[in-house]
Amino acid sequence: MSKAPALREVPDLPDEIVQAGLNGELVLFIGAGVSALLDLPTWRGLASHALNQLRKKGLLNYSEVSQLEVLDPKKQLSIASLIAKNNNYELDLTSPFEGKNEGGSIYKPINDIGCTCVTTNYDELLAPRFLDPKLKESGSVTPLLVNRIVDKERYLAGLLNEPGTVVHLHGAVSKPGTMVLTTKDYLEHYDHKNVQHFLGELFAKKVVLFIGYGLEEAEILEHILRRSSVDVTQDKRRFALQGYFQSQEPLYGNLHQYYEKSFGVHLIGFVRDHKDHKQQEAIIKAWLPQLEINRPALADEIEYMNEVLGDG
Repeated sequence: MSKAPALREVPDLPDEIVQAGLNGELVLFIGAGVSALLDLPTWRGLASHALNQLRKKGLLNYSEVSQLEVLDPKKQLSIASLIAKNNNYELDLTSPFEGKNEGGSIYKPINDIGCTCVTTNYDELLAPRFLDPKLKESGSVTPLLVNRIVDKERYLAGLLNEPGTVVHLHGAVSKPGTMVLTTKDYLEHYDHKNVQHFLGELFAKKVVLFIGYGLEEAEILEHILRRSSVDVTQDKRRFALQGYFQSQEPLYGNLHQYYEKSFGVHLIGFVRDHKDHKQQEAIIKAWLPQLEINRPALADEIEYMNEVLGDG
């Protein structure tokens, strides 16, 4: 069992992550703690938005909304969806995501890293700018177009070998029908063979850095890891950037052991006393010059082609 790295405002970037970028094996897994920095709604925020729509429509009163808000967000959204359906009312769950862009936010340095991203966020501000090092040498500075995957029927593990790809694990606002919202959606989604295969391949073959899964989002992170049946190995292949107050150092140490032993996830703790979770932006900016993203080895590319051809 390794010792937790010291809490710092800008922690060191692990060598394993640097090497994974060079090998074409790095995947960023982005959660609600990133989108919340732009005041985009978390799952709980979206649930609150839905309940208050129903209140304004006269389908709930303040007392009923207050009682429902103590439930977990999936239950809130499930009940809100049922009430809306029973009253022939269509909930608007996309407008809270409108009018935002990456400018001046944590999304810019994340996108500048350029590697494949997987996200449980509904917004579409993730748009990795992959510049092939070989093309850069020839003077080309045009990044590849973003390949955005929002439908689980299109989840192929080989997409993880394509820099510039974003896989929306819970759907995206551009296709509201793909959004995983209710408890039923959530359970059915993670039982789907494509989702299970995709996540299994991700954690078996790639080095994954979780960003935006703090204590508030721990349930989602742990569910994903459990449903993926991750193997706990000696190799450091899974990392999570998490913020703690200095006074929480004992908690950080205990959680570091818990995640390492339970899921093979190594916590990278940062101090949030001064900038709270916005400190993540300074960290990603500091890490960016240390990362170079390459394409995967030819063998991985051949495996991807075989998967695509087999799928067809």
